[in-house]
Amino acid sequence: MGACGKTSALLHPSRGASFLQPPDWSFPIRRDLLLLVQQALGDRYTVEREVARGGAGRVFLAIDGAGQRVALKVLHPELAVSVTAERFLREIGLLSRLDHPLIAKLLDYGEQNWLVYYAMSYADGPTLRGHLDRVRRASVDDVIRIADDLLSALGYAHHRGVMHRDVKPDNVILSPAGAMLLDFGIAKAIEAAGSERLTKSGFTVGTSSYMSPEQVSALDSIDHRSDIYSLGCVLFEALTGHPPFAHRNEAIVLQMQLTAPPPDVRQYRPDIPEGLAVTLSRAMNKDPAARWQSAEAMKAALVL
Repeated sequence: MGACGKTSALLHPSRGASFLQPPDWSFPIRRDLLLLVQQALGDRYTVEREVARGGAGRVFLAIDGAGQRVALKVLHPELAVSVTAERFLREIGLLSRLDHPLIAKLLDYGEQNWLVYYAMSYADGPTLRGHLDRVRRASVDDVIRIADDLLSALGYAHHRGVMHRDVKPDNVILSPAGAMLLDFGIAKAIEAAGSERLTKSGFTVGTSSYMSPEQVSALDSIDHRSDIYSLGCVLFEALTGHPPFAHRNEAIVLQMQLTAPPPDVRQYRPDIPEGLAVTLSRAMNKDPAARWQSAEAMKAALVL
């Protein structure tokens, strides 16, 4: 799968639920969405097939007018009616200024025939989720390389005032160019554009197994250090095969994110160097002031 290889976390006991997953309201529009997308966007894209579904939408492989492959993402119709499309598109339009080789680039966005869509650059490779589903645990060297790539991407975006807010294995593509982040800022755009109906439906931005304590608490003061916490959880899972906090009850996972100290990764992988274990522990500190204060600082600490 490429940059469109995002899969839904759903209610896997060791991963947590994606809180962007909308309830099933049984809209009539839930018929063949591929056909609807082809009809609505056929003058802009050759939409070939659906390749993935995520909590916020469905992803299609498409060819643009220049003959380039793109990941065409369409918000779930149920979600689209609960956000202000104009504001959502205005929010994600700000993301087009991000231009980094390890960040999937926003190429196009709009609304057509009630479909809210955006197109991002396509990259070949599996998601980190797919990779971990296959190998369960990655090697220390591979995890350090992945961390180095993702911290480069996060540092670039953070310096431009953009947070990801949903760093998780599903949003990482292992491309030939390196580990690439998908959907930068999309979760924040959905939250910012959410109507009262979205709030009442119980939507929360983020995925429980990777949410920082300040995200769980829905604080207004969330900053880039929340992404660092989430990345720490992702790297912990890549090394051990499971997130640092896991339980079948989502409420308990969220409570753990708020209060439970991060486990020592060496309890599960004694071969992990002490320096790496300390780096991850600091990234997952409950207090943002005690975490790495920048992606660059954490990246420098990965040099073992």
